[in-house]
Amino acid sequence: MREKLKKLLPPERYRHSLRVEAAAILLADHYKVNRSKASLAGLLHDCSRFLSCKQMLIKARRFGIPIGPMEKLEPKLLHAKLSAKIARRDFKIKDRQVLSAIALHTVGAEKMSKLDKIIYLADHIEGERNYKEVQKVRKLAFLDLDSAIVESTGAMIKYLLLKDLPVSCETVKTRNAHLSWKKTNL
Repeated sequence: MREKLKKLLPPERYRHSLRVEAAAILLADHYKVNRSKASLAGLLHDCSRFLSCKQMLIKARRFGIPIGPMEKLEPKLLHAKLSAKIARRDFKIKDRQVLSAIALHTVGAEKMSKLDKIIYLADHIEGERNYKEVQKVRKLAFLDLDSAIVESTGAMIKYLLLKDLPVSCETVKTRNAHLSWKKTNL
């Protein structure tokens, strides 16, 4: 599987996938989540990132993935759902939990399983990430998944606003849902 992925992805994207896999395994062990599922989802989370933005739009149509105005504006937002489809078709992954974690790793969702949260965060805290809040997110990831998601999505939203880039409504919904969940469980 690694060899196939290595041939498919650009070298830096492949190395990123290995780092996400490593972070996912650490989080899975910490939270007593199935380590092989975390490993698999972490490794394959970006398996569609060899596609150009134009190709992502074409593949999304072929797979029947809905393309909204935000995805038309920023086709890279489709890569998580495309990666889940490619993981299923080309890597023969049938586990729904693994496919869900791959599909949700970019913008998240209001309701996420522990595995979904782990893959989402592993992508944000892997060793080469260096955004301003990454140390805080890394620390929170091992204390409370919901707090880490709130911090991570907040950092992402700030970054996108500063760069004058579009912010996915799903990212905002993810932050708000996990903020509510965090406050309810304090």
